[in-house]
This record gives sequence, C-alpha cells and structure tokens, in this order.
Amino acid sequence: MKKLTFLVIFLMLISCDFRSSGNKGKQLNKDLTTVADSISLLMSKYHYNPEELITDQYLELEKEVKNLALTALGKQDFIDKYNALWKDGPFSHVRLGILETPAEEMAAFIDSLQVGDHSVSLKWVEHTAVLTVTTMTGWDTKENVFKAYRNIAENKTNALIIDLRNNTGGTFAGIPLVGHILTDSIDAGIFVSRKWWENNTREPLIADIQNLTPWHGWSIKSFWHDVQEEPLTRVRFSPMNPHFKGPVYVLTSNKSASATEFAVDALAQEENVTIIGETTAGEMLSQKMYDLPYGFQLSLPIAEYYSTRIGRIEGKGVAPDIAVDQSMAMDLALSLINGENLEDALASAELELDKKDEQPFNGEALFLFGNMNDWGKNWNSTPRFEYKGEGIYETRIRFNKGRYEFKIAPMNWDFDYGANSDQEKVIIGQMIALARVPGSNNLRIDIEGESEFTFSLDVSDERAATLFISKN
Repeated sequence: MKKLTFLVIFLMLISCDFRSSGNKGKQLNKDLTTVADSISLLMSKYHYNPEELITDQYLELEKEVKNLALTALGKQDFIDKYNALWKDGPFSHVRLGILETPAEEMAAFIDSLQVGDHSVSLKWVEHTAVLTVTTMTGWDTKENVFKAYRNIAENKTNALIIDLRNNTGGTFAGIPLVGHILTDSIDAGIFVSRKWWENNTREPLIADIQNLTPWHGWSIKSFWHDVQEEPLTRVRFSPMNPHFKGPVYVLTSNKSASATEFAVDALAQEENVTIIGETTAGEMLSQKMYDLPYGFQLSLPIAEYYSTRIGRIEGKGVAPDIAVDQSMAMDLALSLINGENLEDALASAELELDKKDEQPFNGEALFLFGNMNDWGKNWNSTPRFEYKGEGIYETRIRFNKGRYEFKIAPMNWDFDYGANSDQEKVIIGQMIALARVPGSNNLRIDIEGESEFTFSLDVSDERAATLFISKN
C-alpha cells in the first residue's frame, strides 16, 4: 500500500512539473509576442522611410518574427534567430540584443567610449605610410587618426595606404581620415530622415541642401537628435592640417561598411586617391537604439545616406577604382607605388591569387609577432612567413641575447597560433604543438647569444599545427 501511495505522489509531482514547464513556455512565448509587436511599433514610428515597411519582403519578415515568438525556446534563441533572419533583410542596421545600457544613456556612452590603440596603427614600408583603421568608433580612434597624420607629416612620406578592409563602421573617425587628404571642402552627401519621405516621393538632390548649414560636431547624441529633427542633413568635409598631398591608396573589402563607406566615397572625390579592392558592403544607414519590454533592445535605422557622387549607397556599396580580391589589395598598391604599371601589377596579382587559392587560409599571409617587433608596430622588423608548399611556412629572424615572447597570426588577427596551456617555452631544435584559439598564450624562447634562426610552421593540419625552430 505504501509503495502504491509513493507511486501516486511521484506521478502527481511529475504531472505538476510538466504543467509548470508548459506554463513557463506559454508565458515565454506570450512575452516574446509582446516583444515582436513592440518591434513592429518601433519600426512604424522611427524607421526613416515608411514606404519600406509595406514591401512584400518586409511584411513577410515581420510575419516570420511573429511566428518565431511562438516557437523560440528562450530569450537568446529568439535573439539569435531574429538576427539570422535580418542578415538577408530588406535593409541593414537592424539588430536585437539584451539591454545592457538603457537607450537614453547609449548616446552618452558611445560619445565617451574608448576602444583602445588597436583601432589605429601606422606602419612604414620604406617611404610609404600604411595607416590601418579597424573601426570608426571611439574618441581615442579619432585622436589617434589625428596623431597618425602628424606622424606622417613629420616623416619623409612619399605615398599613403589607408587600409579599411576590416572596418565595419562606427561614428566620426572618418572625418579626420578624409580631412587631411582634402585640398578643398566637398559636399559629400545627405542624410535623409523620415521627415523628408513623409512629404516627398523623390530622392533628394544637391540643390535641396544648398541653403542648409553643414552638420558639424563629434557627438552621436547630437547627431541622432539633429538627423531626426531635420528632413535633410548636409555632410560637408573640410581640409585639415597637416595636409597630405601625395598619392593615396584606399583598400576596401566587402566588410567595409556603414561610416566607412561614406568616408571611402568622400575620399574617392580626390584626384590623388585610388580605391583598390572590393565593392563595400552597401550598409550605409544610421542606426539608433530603442528599449523593448522584458530586457531587450533594438537597433533600427533612422536615416539613410545619399552620396553626391554616386547616389544611394545602401544596398549598392562603393565600387573601387581597381577591382581586385581584397587579399591582394595591399600588394597591388605597393606595386603601383614602386612604379609598376597597372596592367603588369594586375597580372602579377592574378598569378599570386591563383597561388594563394591553393594555400591554407585562402592565401592569408602569416607574420611573426612578438616583443622583438613591438607586436607588429615595427613594420620593417615584422617577419612575414613564406609559403613553401604542402602546408609549410618559413621565415628567418635574427635575435639578440634575451627572452622573447611571440605568436603567429595574419595581419588582421582573425586567428592566432600560440602556446598550449601546458607548454609555453619553445626549445630550439624541438618540435612543438601550437594552439589555434583566439587570444592563445604567448610562446616564449630564450636566446643565449646573437644568431639567426629559421621558423618552420607546419599547418598541413590547420587545427594541429607544429613549429620547429632551427639555428642557421
């Protein structure tokens, strides 16, 4: 009898647990439905052009979001699947996330944000300056761009390469990036808000902004306010000192997006500027964050951008002057700077690209970064690995006596090879297994006296790479 009683109680508990679980699931989907409805309301209230919200593509996506709210297994599942849907959405700059900083505080947060020195780097190849900018966000990014141009002016610089291949946009660092190249002020483009489209059916023209005062400032808080209050916002770049008047090569990829695109487009108006690489992402809108119920936050576009040179950039991108695979853009720019004619340089680039297609990492170059070259900041002393075939890379370097730390990575640090957790020190003449994880531990080597060494990297199995160092 006791056993039967215990069994009945046990089954009742299971039944209650299932009902509780089911109720929680129903409540979750009810809450997510509220979030989906709130997203639709925010779009209808703040999106830059109401006409884009009645297209078949948008209405179908909106329906998929409402269905997702009924089937999502949790908050993060809803976020991940929502953002996946919008990857191929009818317009860019839509993203859902967890609310961490309230929307009303977000502008002040972005205005004061520092992203670190990694956002801007300046290197030299003989008398060519290579300025790499990986984001347009951060007031320190802006200041480091100013600093870089002062450094360029103080050195004997014959040519400048601006590498924006991994820059997905941000805020206002593009202003000094462009300003130090200009000889005269230029009307670069127009931000277009909802207030324009509520009263117009045609695209804006340069004549529509002739009497408008250009927008000036560094505050995203001010920009968000002004661009929503005015039908049109005039974008005008002015020259800045020191002025660089030599040849400029701007490198782009299909990852170059948003604020990067309007900087590239503005630079393209200068006669001494050549754009090399791939057509940019075509994601040129201005977004703003809005809070949602139940701890969510949505970014949505509040203005679109029209270039005075090429028109609307969203969905189209900025085409290069010289189209080439982005991985070859740097080498092609350096070849042109060294006096090679374009036809021969392109032919060499195509041959090199064919070779790279057969290499690991799609031909991405690998470098030896460490404290001996200030982790790549000393460009001329950063060894580049040469591909020898069959997964083998080699480079040579001369060390003085001392202890050195290093890793192996491509220039953009998309991945790196470093030390496994159980072994950091490298012994000359002994094979060592490497770890390929983001932010791996540094490898260490002790050098007893000045000598030259060969570093041989075997990535025939990219996930189980090995390193062998031999004394020459």
